[in-house]
Amino acid sequence: MDTNPRAAAAVETQRPRGADRRHQFPGRGQRINLRLDESEHSDVLEAAARAGLTPTGFCANAALAMARGTAGPGGLVSGTGVTRAELAAMQRDLFSARTAVTRTGTNLNQATAALNATGEAPVWLAHAVKRCVHALDKLDAVVADIDRRLR
Repeated sequence: MDTNPRAAAAVETQRPRGADRRHQFPGRGQRINLRLDESEHSDVLEAAARAGLTPTGFCANAALAMARGTAGPGGLVSGTGVTRAELAAMQRDLFSARTAVTRTGTNLNQATAALNATGEAPVWLAHAVKRCVHALDKLDAVVADIDRRLR
């Protein structure tokens, strides 16, 4: 049984291929070596895991973001007070809400066509309206979250 804490931490932070930062072909030719004490190393491992990156990819992204002025201390996106992970979560929420609104719009168009053709609303129209309200509530929540963070 391996009792090495570094080996145990490395096993816990292994990610499937593609979960680290974007790769370049034929590869990056320059290297910077980083030395950390145990506490710093642990902090980097935890932050990398939260970001869904390998520790090396996390360090590279953090260093480049600071060097280019696209992120502040703590991984904040410059001028926003929001981390990249938080922005990615908001982006997923917005994409999900957009998809729901698009699907609901399609259903409402079909309901309108049925109403025009038969003179009666389809039985599923109330469900489509509820879905529309739910999608708009999701959008409102994301927009409110963004507004709160920008204040």
